[in-house]
Amino acid sequence: MSDIEEQREQARDQQQQAVYASAPLFVRACPGAGKTRVLVDRHCHTPPGRRRTGRALLSFTNVAADELRERCTGRAGRTDLTVFPHYIGTFDSFLWRYLVRPFLPAAPPWQHVLSWDHVPGAIVGPRKVPLPAFDFRYDPTTRHTSVAWPTAGQYLHNSQLTEDDYLARARTARERLWQTNGYMTGLEVRIAALEHVGDPACTDLLAHRFFEIIVDEAQDCSALDLAILTRLHRAGIPLVIVADTDQGIYEWNDARPEELHEFTQAIGDHLELTGNWRSSPAICQLAATLRPAARRTPDIAVGDHHDAARPLLLLPYGKHRKQTSALTSSTDAGEVFTAWASHADIDAVDCLALAHRNIAVPKARTRPAPQLPKDQNAIALAWAAAVFSATDTSPASRAHALTAATTFLREYWYPDEPGTLTELLAQHDLSPALLRRRAAAFLHALPTVDEAPAREWRKQARLILQNQTPPTRAIASAPPKLLSLPTADLDKPIRSLIGLPEQTDEAISTPTMRSSSIHQAKGSEAEAVLIHLPKPQDITKLIDAWTSPSTDTESSELLRVYYVAITRARRLLALTYPYSKHSDVTALLDVHHIEYQTETEPPPPTAP
Repeated sequence: MSDIEEQREQARDQQQQAVYASAPLFVRACPGAGKTRVLVDRHCHTPPGRRRTGRALLSFTNVAADELRERCTGRAGRTDLTVFPHYIGTFDSFLWRYLVRPFLPAAPPWQHVLSWDHVPGAIVGPRKVPLPAFDFRYDPTTRHTSVAWPTAGQYLHNSQLTEDDYLARARTARERLWQTNGYMTGLEVRIAALEHVGDPACTDLLAHRFFEIIVDEAQDCSALDLAILTRLHRAGIPLVIVADTDQGIYEWNDARPEELHEFTQAIGDHLELTGNWRSSPAICQLAATLRPAARRTPDIAVGDHHDAARPLLLLPYGKHRKQTSALTSSTDAGEVFTAWASHADIDAVDCLALAHRNIAVPKARTRPAPQLPKDQNAIALAWAAAVFSATDTSPASRAHALTAATTFLREYWYPDEPGTLTELLAQHDLSPALLRRRAAAFLHALPTVDEAPAREWRKQARLILQNQTPPTRAIASAPPKLLSLPTADLDKPIRSLIGLPEQTDEAISTPTMRSSSIHQAKGSEAEAVLIHLPKPQDITKLIDAWTSPSTDTESSELLRVYYVAITRARRLLALTYPYSKHSDVTALLDVHHIEYQTETEPPPPTAP
């Protein structure tokens, strides 16, 4: 037996142990370990036929729950595994259906809602602040609910009410909507579930209903979720907890890896899945450098790319002292990345660009980007309309287009009112979100930026601008002088004035790589992944955490975020960042003995 076959056999043995081991059980699964297959196989091991009790398979997203359901149906036609007495769904819906709703009083008419956004009248104070703007947290130890208001500064300008006034009103509004009107979001459902699982009558009913409860992606559990699971475990409910603690990236939602570790220590049997069926050895090696010292041995690459030898690709852009890259921006780096992927026989649609924030995700252009005009005139508005409607526009450019449209509307609606935009909004009791929505609607309504003469495009744009009624008091609008045009440009195609060539069928059909924030990409994968590190100070912070002996994925959410990003890749992984940090990045990689290659030029064309 070859080495790879022996390693694959070992990985399969680990999977089989997880399929047949008895609950209570904790399974730590590395990225690409095939845990979904393990869960489905474990469920399919259930004998067919009538049963009085079933198994619950729980995840934290509808997408993950749907995948479990579809795989159970597809494997051996076991549709019986997706219906009573079994249950496949989200953790939230399970709590509501089995631990909360049956134990609530008959009135009021209770409703489980995703958030307060879905509840009529969920607003606070005279400024009509949406209730979701307030952050409610429940401490299961003290049984105290705290409330914070992160965006208070946007609403309190010239307000007669203080922040404490609004916090008190937010508490009152939530209590009214919950206790009087019967609305319960995920937080209220969890508070009620925690109370109910302390009642033996409730847990006895649950034990008679389910012979096993599986919780997938348990690293996403909040402190309140873990408190509920702890009480279920103590009540003797058979639990199977599946997690990769290195991928816990939801501390903002009160997910605490240290509490998950403490909880799993109370579960008797532990199993590990260390065979990685997704990534190449180089990617496994890089990911392992972020983990705690006790688990720094790379996962074993046992998939189709177990022998792939492509090193980490570095794509620094911009200038630094005497060092110069031909890549001037992350967009250039994205185009070079897809070109190198093509040399590895990876199509653009199998490439994924990631960044910590959506606004920093690099885009690969399918056509030259329109040029941003310097003057605030009809050409600038055409630029904003073209950029906003393009599918390959970066989040930063789309935000800039919205800002431009906002400026046009503000000068048309309130031409004689001085002050900053923030002051204007406060004076007219307007929210920034409302103005952004009006600006987006305005851009969508504008005529297509095509080969039409500029004078014709401006004529239509003026009519649309005149139809934009102000959101507050009626005013005498000034003529839209801001839609001026140089006389020499009146008969030129409006598209050419912003530097956009004629659209061709070839350009429309050209595939581009996918893009996403790292948080949104959790659970996905791609043949090639490009990670953008846009800010030098953020790169310094990441490197400091990466090199410090006191930080790793067990203690640093920042490292866990980039661990998730790295482990999305199957064959090719690339980093792009400002050239000023290139020496720091390479020094880090040298310390960890990570092989890499640096590219500042496009690769040679592929031979026909």
